[in-house]
Amino acid sequence: MENNPTSIPYIHHSGNRYRFSESLQGLSEDLVKQPFENHPPTPAWEDQVRDRDTYYHREIILDQGRANFDEPFNGLSPADQVLLYCVYYMPMHLVSSYHISVHTRFFKNLVTSVDNKVVFIDFGCGPLTSGIAFWAFTGRRNITYLGIDSSQAMCDKAKEINQYGPKRYRDPFFSRFELMSYYTQLTGSLDNAITVADKTLIIFNFCYFLASRTLDINDLSDIMVQIVERYRNHNMCIVYQNPVSSSLSTNWRILKANLSRFRSIITQSNIQQFRYYRLTDGFPHDVRVYYDILYKD
Repeated sequence: MENNPTSIPYIHHSGNRYRFSESLQGLSEDLVKQPFENHPPTPAWEDQVRDRDTYYHREIILDQGRANFDEPFNGLSPADQVLLYCVYYMPMHLVSSYHISVHTRFFKNLVTSVDNKVVFIDFGCGPLTSGIAFWAFTGRRNITYLGIDSSQAMCDKAKEINQYGPKRYRDPFFSRFELMSYYTQLTGSLDNAITVADKTLIIFNFCYFLASRTLDINDLSDIMVQIVERYRNHNMCIVYQNPVSSSLSTNWRILKANLSRFRSIITQSNIQQFRYYRLTDGFPHDVRVYYDILYKD
């Protein structure tokens, strides 16, 4: 495995407790905290953000992260809403993705034992959150990142964060980096990233994506079955996570059932609890997350 290009670990952890390194704090300071604190005092920002509480931000504006980030909300621009999302949800999702990687021995052994390429497909990629976590976990440079998000505002933030990288614009997180608006575009991108003879590991990442209210799960299932069949000679891993709620995992159960025809798939499920410290307030927050990992060899 290649050395992590940062001189210190990007995320520090002791057991199930996490803190962010100075490099990651710098990213948050430059691209999230300062833009939030120094936002121009427009009427909409003052009314919808400055004069409102956390509940209003998370539940009304962001709809628990499921808002349409390309539509204005009471005068807030899409970029304003994405910035607010980064303040509330980016640290939690980053830690949950990293936690699953670090504390799931099966996944850790799988990724670190791969000598060839990795293609990381991030469904509902948002502002590159799971991408950063996976980069920090592996320390790899030989990763092709394919992010999927229907929101152009989210994709713009993901591009900005990728270019910022681990060393403040000296290197991107991913040099092979592509964003797309819909998963029907995946096949062409995978064909460009993979050759028949190589030993590429394909990772499909579903971090909170399947909780979307507008997702057509049958359409997604059809695409996933086609992709798994098309690249059946390659190792594949599917990582799913969501807050602990049976109702939020309905789409996942449908997708997993539709993939059950591939008998070589191994599954590992668990509920994990961890603590992280928000970049914006420095206070500890405890989170429980359900995850499921499928592996096809």
